[in-house]
Amino acid sequence: MPIRDDHSTDKSTTPSEGDDLLRSRMTILDLDIAAIERDNGEIFEELRRHCLSCRDRAPCAVDLRRDPDGLVWEAYCPNSGALIALVTLAEASR
Repeated sequence: MPIRDDHSTDKSTTPSEGDDLLRSRMTILDLDIAAIERDNGEIFEELRRHCLSCRDRAPCAVDLRRDPDGLVWEAYCPNSGALIALVTLAEASR
């Protein structure tokens, strides 16, 4: 079932687009999505479930388009803590 994006004209966010939002956010954070899926599949699936059930997907999509490097997403994203932790781990292993 599509979710209406009130920030644009008649644009909807579908579940598959929700998955794209997660992947886009992870890419912006310079996370290796394939490695996380491979090595931490359960964590990735939990992130995905949270993203797909989030009521803020439409604002997330707008934030990704308008200011992908902005930090406002951290205030509403149910995955912000986990994503920040993954970034910290990735930076420590580099």
